[in-house]
Amino acid sequence: MSSSPAAALALKAVARPGDTIAIESPTYFGLLHVLEALGLRALELPTDAQDGVDLAALAHALERKSMAACLFASSFNNPLGCTMPEELLQLLAKHGVPLIEDDIYGDIYFGGERPKPFGALDPAADTLYCSSFSKTIAPGYRIGWLVAGQRMQAVLRQKLASTLATPALTQAALADLLSCGGYDSHLRRIRRVFADNIDRMTRAIERGFPEGTRVSRPAGGFVLWVELPQPADTRVLFAEAVRRGICFAPGDAFSASSRYRHCLRLSCGYSWNRRIEAGVEAIGALAGAPARLKAI
Repeated sequence: MSSSPAAALALKAVARPGDTIAIESPTYFGLLHVLEALGLRALELPTDAQDGVDLAALAHALERKSMAACLFASSFNNPLGCTMPEELLQLLAKHGVPLIEDDIYGDIYFGGERPKPFGALDPAADTLYCSSFSKTIAPGYRIGWLVAGQRMQAVLRQKLASTLATPALTQAALADLLSCGGYDSHLRRIRRVFADNIDRMTRAIERGFPEGTRVSRPAGGFVLWVELPQPADTRVLFAEAVRRGICFAPGDAFSASSRYRHCLRLSCGYSWNRRIEAGVEAIGALAGAPARLKAI
């Protein structure tokens, strides 16, 4: 099990098809696919790259709509890189709405201290905590976890109905890595690598993208959210970039309602090299020629 299957189990435990789930916007497109597959409705809440989800908008939604749960990435969300405000927990408790917390990037922090998960801030809160090793070790192991608190029995029923068991050998190998201290050493190294990659890519964007481009400043994770000056269309840009062997994620993939057509997400998860730098430069050059792109 990885983080997305954990989120799916949590959603099945608290919601039924047709229910509404509040999400940050933009949000990771994999979670949007999970919501769609389960027949759940996504309520997009405006989210800031520095301050996280708009608490006033969330409070307004909680007052006006019936909501089965909130599904938020608590630390360094994909794609904005923001961390959710702690006041969120009190607001949800007031309305009796559970929080499904995706903390898959929490260990990849660049500061001196890891952001605390909501479950650690208030162990009695109605939270379902999801994470995995997919972003820190390797996505192919498909090993994650779900801490469901008071919802544990409902989650176990869903788990037994979907997958009776999980791979024992890879779990044992990762348990050994954790117990010997190897994981902590690995995390220290990749935090330095990802922080350096983000710095290098940010500088490449500032050099090569059109004037007026805005780029996120994440304090963890390994993705950057880039907002191009209007009237950019990153779907058109994406098609031409792929034709040239360059890939990024267009902004509308991170919305249930096709917003953010002028935005894109870049991954900094690979070791920086000249090939990646040249790809970023090429995207910037294409973004600076929207009239020519529309004619392609």
